[in-house]
Amino acid sequence: MGLFKKIFILLLLLNFKAMAQSTSTPNIGFEDGTFDNWQCYIGKIDPGGNIQVTPSPPTYNRQVLFGKESAGVLDPFGNFPLLCPNGSKYSMRLGSIDTNSEAERVTYTFTVPNGSAYSILFNYAVVLENPNHLPYQQPKFTAQVYDVTDGKYIDCPSFDFVASSDLPGFKLSSVEGARQSSIYCKDWSTATIDLRGYLGKTIRLEFTANDCTLGGHFGYAYLDLDENIGSPVTGNTYCEGQKSITLFAPNGFAAYYWYNADMSKQIGFGQSLKISPPPPDNTTYALKILPYPELGCVDTVYTVVNEINEGFKLNVLDTIYQCPHTVVNLTAASVTAGSSPGMNLSYYTDSLATSYLYNPDSVTTPGVYYIQGINTEGCMNVLPVHVVMAPAAIAVTDPAPIDFPGTVDLSKSFTPLSGQTYGYYTNAKATDPLKNYTAIGYSGRFYIKAVNKVGCDTIASVNVLINPPPPYTVTAPNTFTPNNDGVNDYFLVSVKGIVTFGSVSIYNRYGQLMFTTKSPNEQWDGNYNGAKLPEGTYYWIFEGEDDYYKKKINRAGSITIVR
Repeated sequence: MGLFKKIFILLLLLNFKAMAQSTSTPNIGFEDGTFDNWQCYIGKIDPGGNIQVTPSPPTYNRQVLFGKESAGVLDPFGNFPLLCPNGSKYSMRLGSIDTNSEAERVTYTFTVPNGSAYSILFNYAVVLENPNHLPYQQPKFTAQVYDVTDGKYIDCPSFDFVASSDLPGFKLSSVEGARQSSIYCKDWSTATIDLRGYLGKTIRLEFTANDCTLGGHFGYAYLDLDENIGSPVTGNTYCEGQKSITLFAPNGFAAYYWYNADMSKQIGFGQSLKISPPPPDNTTYALKILPYPELGCVDTVYTVVNEINEGFKLNVLDTIYQCPHTVVNLTAASVTAGSSPGMNLSYYTDSLATSYLYNPDSVTTPGVYYIQGINTEGCMNVLPVHVVMAPAAIAVTDPAPIDFPGTVDLSKSFTPLSGQTYGYYTNAKATDPLKNYTAIGYSGRFYIKAVNKVGCDTIASVNVLINPPPPYTVTAPNTFTPNNDGVNDYFLVSVKGIVTFGSVSIYNRYGQLMFTTKSPNEQWDGNYNGAKLPEGTYYWIFEGEDDYYKKKINRAGSITIVR
């Protein structure tokens, strides 16, 4: 394609789980894992923008089903899952990345059952690139409804998404390279197909994706539908013991207005309506929904609130603390401990429960998330859970230098925080503990490990500088005269400095020990076992330890006895 830009039209229509699917629409959501009851087409778009397709079996790479094996796999441009995140077993892709002015279509034909209300609700997300062709030349996705009974297309709803950066709700894709290619994304949105006026009639749903007319840009869609008989409003069932209910409107519309049953009084505005205490059983509410321009029709839907004689309780932890570089599993049983058993749980990033959290079992980003619980009776509640980043903290200040033999207390080098414990170590990995961290007597780098009540830890270093003492000295005379005249009668090794005295030993020239002492003050009188030794040369050895550098000291010399 050279420098031609690529176009993606990615539409996901999500299965909205509210009421049991009618037998009039078997496999409308591909839940059989097949294309049964769907008709596939392939063809071309001509230079004038006319689409010509012919029936065909599902065609490789143009109509493709994705099952549970694709769970967690994201589309490379939209960063949303290939498989609908609403519990659906299958989704379908319409189209491929091949570009040759291709067009693909799927249709589903059924008869609308008689009843007071009938609507189909679908969510969609769109990702497309704008190659700045003329509108009829652009890649696009089209969703239409054809009234087979009367032989005409239904004007509203009808959705025609043409590649354009000014479509409401679109944002430039954050995927690397997408900005240069002008790929725009529209996150999950919702539309309704209101068929209340077509009860008993046969209609055909048509979904079409096509490349641009010039053949250089492509589009495709993911589909997953389900009919919703009655109202698309959820939260309209409450169980015994509930103090309030919240009605939720479908996502993706521009505005929402809530009314009483005969629409004589507006009682709320916005996508949700909280009612406290819950209204009486069988209370009816009306909801007027306004779509974005050119993306649907103004519609009014009704919902009836039902009371169920069934206990219901959704209990969610208020806060979960997360250590840096770890994950939080919101699906863990401890997060919803105390809730009524058997309810279905789903996870969202917003309080309206419209934006699915794709990875609730591996949350790494702090923030507020929401858990929706629905029991088998239809009672529902949505509660927040706060995921908080809780790193341990420690701010260390290096102590001021001191002179040896002063000592440093490492516990004074920081301000302890409540709920944290501290350990002191000689190495950066904090595996070799210090034995006396309150009285460090030598220079070096040491490490303090802080652990908070969540179990998160951090390690900080502290530098200790203890100025060394003057060098030690070991001196002794080389001659002495042990003749009792009161002058130079004794021999003594003099040790000065920060030194631990070990011993002094004196030997004759044959290596025989003549004298030894462990006292720095004990002198030698030149005798051995009380007898005077003859004149001559003898040898002394001093042993000790340098208390600052923690090193052994060995010194030796000679001494001559003169009588």
